[in-house]
Amino acid sequence: MYLRYYGFDDYPFSVTPDPAFLYLSASHREALGHLLYGAGEHSGFVALIGEVGTGKTTLIRALVDNDMPDLDIALCWNPHLEVREFVATICDELGASYDARRDTSLKDLVDRLNKHLLATHANNRRTVLVIDEAQNLSRGVLEQLRLLTNLETHKHKLLRIILVGQPELEQLLARHDLRQLSQRITARFKLKPLGHAETRAYVQHRLRLAGGPQHLFTPSALFALRRVTGGIPRLINMVCERALMGGYAHSRSRIGALMVLRAAAETLPRERGSRWLRVAVPAVSLTAIALVGALAWYPGIELSRAADWVQSSGASAPALASNSTENAPAEAGVDLPPDEQAERLGHGGDSYRPSLKNPAGEAGGAGQAGETVVAVNQNDDSDGVSAHSVEPEVGDDETSVSSDSGGEISADQTVALEGVPAGDATITQLLRLWGVFGAQVRSGCVNLRIGDLRCLADKGDFATIKRYNRPALLRIRHQGRTHQVLLSSLDGPDATLVGADGTRRISRAALMRIWNGEFQVVWRADSGVGLIQPGAVGSAVVWLRKRLDRIDGENPETRLGPASPVYDDALERRLRAFQAANGLKSDGMAGPRTQMMLNGAVPSPGSPALKPVEQE
Repeated sequence: MYLRYYGFDDYPFSVTPDPAFLYLSASHREALGHLLYGAGEHSGFVALIGEVGTGKTTLIRALVDNDMPDLDIALCWNPHLEVREFVATICDELGASYDARRDTSLKDLVDRLNKHLLATHANNRRTVLVIDEAQNLSRGVLEQLRLLTNLETHKHKLLRIILVGQPELEQLLARHDLRQLSQRITARFKLKPLGHAETRAYVQHRLRLAGGPQHLFTPSALFALRRVTGGIPRLINMVCERALMGGYAHSRSRIGALMVLRAAAETLPRERGSRWLRVAVPAVSLTAIALVGALAWYPGIELSRAADWVQSSGASAPALASNSTENAPAEAGVDLPPDEQAERLGHGGDSYRPSLKNPAGEAGGAGQAGETVVAVNQNDDSDGVSAHSVEPEVGDDETSVSSDSGGEISADQTVALEGVPAGDATITQLLRLWGVFGAQVRSGCVNLRIGDLRCLADKGDFATIKRYNRPALLRIRHQGRTHQVLLSSLDGPDATLVGADGTRRISRAALMRIWNGEFQVVWRADSGVGLIQPGAVGSAVVWLRKRLDRIDGENPETRLGPASPVYDDALERRLRAFQAANGLKSDGMAGPRTQMMLNGAVPSPGSPALKPVEQE
């Protein structure tokens, strides 16, 4: 119901343990490291312990999906087995052959398994047994596990074992009669719930992967979410899913603390949320109603924005206001919606430091030093064009443009040019122009997610790039090879290129002879969504309306009353006119290309321009 309303490509808070949505907090990263150690060459026995819903099964699936071609993994999802059934399950998982009619004894099955493991070891392969819900293993099966660890050569274990279970597993292993097994465990790790900052990053991470706006939940809503869920990812998913349904039902552009508390009361087990909710919900509701009524009479305040502010700040009395780590981002390269800026002021203006260190790409801001951004798999699909496609297709809502260069140039046609820098320019160099420093970006253009920054791969000519008005990475063929250069400026008949060895000047005519028309540009999703279309309601529509006002030379801040959050026919006609004037397909749908040209049409602080707009 809410996918189309909020612009999602997928359900962001499904409770299914999908490794594609894996968020690696500090604890989860260390837990995954223990699993990888358990699958390593010199490991033996590893135990991973975590509370219900903390993400243990998701980590197991991430381990299985990891590209380790020399590793065989046997998964046991059902620990409620007798000893012989347990060993037979391992044989089935590993593909160890045995005759079900003749090999009826436990010894026969263990001999077959040992033979298989020796053959696997001779082929330089490792074998790992992963047991989920291990707290339910019987004493007999645990003793058999200890005996299976005796399957070894003079130097290597033939079978590595990873036990994954709930805190009861720790108590089970502490039993005196299982001390022999416990002593063989070489590494133990206890998975912790998410903290306040990690809860914010987790929610924003899943929103981005689903293709939606990352600031959909207000800071106070995220703080309340951490309070009622205890940082348990599964409970966070349940509450957020219900809150999004409630936001859709009530036509909310953002999810506030009241909506989160209401969703928690409807979904969470009573023993977790009822005591706090019985006190918080009535108090917050009365405070919100009083403040909204007061603000509605104050002239010049947008009522919809005031309501959002009341939802966030009102829910913080007094505990929410005390949180110093749950405020809005203020890093370089990150824009804040106006209502979130108001919330930040309402919470005392404490700094918020999003992280770039998560391999799954959960960074909420851009510009933290010494950390790595790794690709996440997300399709920023809008404007009727898939971001996975470099060349626009016929029928997209953006007009397809073709390269003047006539395609890629062969080696014998390539000319030696003094103005072409040597070496490949990287997307890291392009991001430095956006204020992103100290991060070695490993993701490609399609998967780039750093705060509000996105990347678009396209194909066209200089006229297309000039309309985008952003620095671009160009693919050229020079001296017999194809490489990439950074176009940092267009000044009259010349262009400035940046490569691995510095900056060069080259004429446009010469550049057109070696450029195949493909380019990549970084842009900022100021609207918070990837697609704004007729019928939409919310802050993204307000952003579009105000942007068109500025392009038309009007100051939207001088208008009386709040801007309408409804995408009506008049706004559609204005957007179609803008699209037609800028060579876009006039369909009234603002996707990445349209939004990028809307951003480039007026000065945008913090956004690098290909050259000053007035020189266009």
